Amino acid sequence: MIRKWSFALLACLTVFLLASCSNEATSTTEYPDKSIQLVVAFSPGAATDTQARIIAKYANKHLGQELVIVNKPGGGGQVGWNSFANTDPDGYTLAAYNLPHIITQPLVGQTNFDVDTFEPLVNWGGDPTVFAVKHDSEITTLDDLVAKAEQAPGSITVGNAGLYVGQHLATLLLEQSADIDLEDVPFQGAADAIASVLGGHTDVVAGNLSDIYRLGDEVIPLAIATEERHPFAPDIPTFSELGYPEVIMSTDRGIAARKDTPVEIIEKLEAAFMNILEDEEFLKEMEQAGADMLVMNREEVIADMENRMTTYEELLQSIGVTE
Repeated sequence: MIRKWSFALLACLTVFLLASCSNEATSTTEYPDKSIQLVVAFSPGAATDTQARIIAKYANKHLGQELVIVNKPGGGGQVGWNSFANTDPDGYTLAAYNLPHIITQPLVGQTNFDVDTFEPLVNWGGDPTVFAVKHDSEITTLDDLVAKAEQAPGSITVGNAGLYVGQHLATLLLEQSADIDLEDVPFQGAADAIASVLGGHTDVVAGNLSDIYRLGDEVIPLAIATEERHPFAPDIPTFSELGYPEVIMSTDRGIAARKDTPVEIIEKLEAAFMNILEDEEFLKEMEQAGADMLVMNREEVIADMENRMTTYEELLQSIGVTE
């Protein structure tokens, strides 16, 4: 009798294990079988949101499912990425990441996530930092800004998308390079920082080129944080040519899954998003939106992140943010 029960139990366990393996295989081979959420950690209308929505338009074509944008703004991206860190690694919740944000914020102890929370899929863009003022500002050049800051340290307010985002780091670099004291004003995202300068509440906005580009004559760009003048905006001088070569900063954007997402799903997502980033109609829309494309596959993004870790650790130490 005992032997019969043993055989029966063994048979049941075998069926259970086979069924489990079958279900796991089916779940990855049929993925995706429902819509996918993309957490955007910034407000609607901000550059990351605008560009992510263009990507989402092409998801059905290349991924076979809808990509639903879920905005969770706040804290320069921290609210959204903290939320993303608590999601299941099943491929149905992805995140739009921003660099240097997801590296620098954990380095200064600002978050519940770290860079390893993210399993990179693709990088879609690079967005240089631009300093700009309202069209009727008394400040019309970077020299004006520096001179006023020298005369009255801390009197010039500079808005940005949040603590230790790329634009904030650019402000810290300018302070160090020009030996001036500016009043940093971190907002919940780029849209709020732009609204503040347009409303006359802050003197300067440290923003993304794509955002400043879309504002047209509403603002006066003072300088761009690139090594050479940018083809989208050749009339904007670089910080370097104005005497501040250390001020080089860009916000890179991409898409990531959660750490521990099955490799089969990672590979499907990477292939689908790379197809989107090569779609000619998609590229036309991104150009019209003023998006500066910087396309990298998963392997390239991982290597880039590893290099940036060292760069940003040294930068934060040099400006006295970390020890």
